[in-house]
Amino acid sequence: MLTESWYVALREIKHFYRRRIQIITSLATPVIWLALFGYALSGGLPGFNLSSLGIEGIPTVLTFVILSLNLGIVTSYVLLNLTSVSYISFLSSGIVAMTIMFTAMFAGVSIVFDRRFGYLNKLLVSPIPRSSIMFGKMISATVRAMIQGLIVIVLALFLGAKIYTGPIGIIIAIPYMILFTLGFSGMSTAVGIKMAEHEEFFGVINLILLPLFFASGALVPIELMPGWLQVVAYFNPLTYAVDAIRKAMIGGTFGPLGGGYALMGIGGGLLVDAVVLCLFIVIMVSIGVTVFRRSLK
Repeated sequence: MLTESWYVALREIKHFYRRRIQIITSLATPVIWLALFGYALSGGLPGFNLSSLGIEGIPTVLTFVILSLNLGIVTSYVLLNLTSVSYISFLSSGIVAMTIMFTAMFAGVSIVFDRRFGYLNKLLVSPIPRSSIMFGKMISATVRAMIQGLIVIVLALFLGAKIYTGPIGIIIAIPYMILFTLGFSGMSTAVGIKMAEHEEFFGVINLILLPLFFASGALVPIELMPGWLQVVAYFNPLTYAVDAIRKAMIGGTFGPLGGGYALMGIGGGLLVDAVVLCLFIVIMVSIGVTVFRRSLK
C-alpha cells in the first residue's frame, strides 16, 4: 500500500510544482503576516513590549529578574535587549504553523477536482487499496507543507526573526511539523470526499481554519487571552503545534541566551506536545479512513 500511496502523492507533488503561481501565492501570505502584521503589533500591543524602557519585545523570566535588580538605565537597557524576545521572532513560529495548517487543510480539494474530472473513478477501478488514495494525498500534503514551512523559516530570518536554538532547533521542529500536517491532512481528505463542489469544500475548511488559527497561541501568548478563550485554546491542536515549533525555535526560560541555554527545560513541554499531536493523528486518520471507505462504496 505504501508504494501505491507514494505514486498518488507523486502525481500531486508534480501538479503543485507545475503551478508556479500557486507556489508564489502560498509563500506571499505568510510573508505579509510577518512583514506587516508582525511589525505593526511589535510596537503597540500592551504586554508585548517594554516601550517605557525603549525595548520592544516579549518579556521573559530573565527580563523580570533584571528589572528587580534596580540596575542603571544603560545597563538595564543592554541586558533587556539580550533577554527579551522580539515579537517578530515570537510570531514567526505561529506563521510557520499557520502555513503548514493551510497547506494540509487544502489537501482535500484535489479529491473534489479528481472526482469532477473523472480521475478518482480511474483510481477506484485500479487494483490498489482505496486507503492508499487517502494516504497518498496525506503524503503529498506533508511534503509540500515541509518545503513551504522551511522556506517560511528562511524568509522570517531575512525579516529579522531569530532562532535562538540554532540549527538544532529547526531539526527538533521538523518532526512536529510532520505530525501536525498528517493530522490535518487526514481531516481535510475526510471533508473533501464528502463534498461535491469545491465551493462547498472551501466554505467548510475556512469555517474550521479561522477559529483554529485565532484561538491558538499563534499570534499572542495564551496567558494574555481571556479565560474562556484559554480553555478553547488548550483543546485546539494548533496550540500544541505552535508551542512545539516555538519551543524548538525560541527555547525555554533562558531562550534569549541562545545555544544550549535555550534548550534547557523544553523537554517536558515538547513531550506533551508530541503526545497530543500523536493522539490527534490517530483520531483524524481513523475518522478519515472510515469516512473515505464508506463514501467510496
